[in-house]
Amino acid sequence: MASKNDITGDELKTKATNKAYEDGWDSIFNNKEKEISDIANEHPNVNQFETVSDRKKAVNKIDHLKWCMQGQAHIDRPEYVNDVIISVMKFQQHLNKEELEYVTLAEEKLLNGQEWNN
Repeated sequence: MASKNDITGDELKTKATNKAYEDGWDSIFNNKEKEISDIANEHPNVNQFETVSDRKKAVNKIDHLKWCMQGQAHIDRPEYVNDVIISVMKFQQHLNKEELEYVTLAEEKLLNGQEWNN
């Protein structure tokens, strides 16, 4: 006798398995020993990922500083903005003249507790 759904009364039928089902079953329940080729395919080579340049890191940090200054965070959270400035200056050799001037002005506004209006 076939099983029936208690609520709808429909007959319950099991579909045939497919390749994806079998692969999933094997990956979960099959305890076969892994071969070197299996392990190599599981863990991609680190060199396959794009690395972020120091210039890009510097730009990201200066953008964060700009966001902080425009939001007047240097008044509300001076310690945090000071930490941001320090993190920006770790990449000072990758900053251009205008960016360095921006950091200097931001530091000045932070120290004097002045609002940012640029």
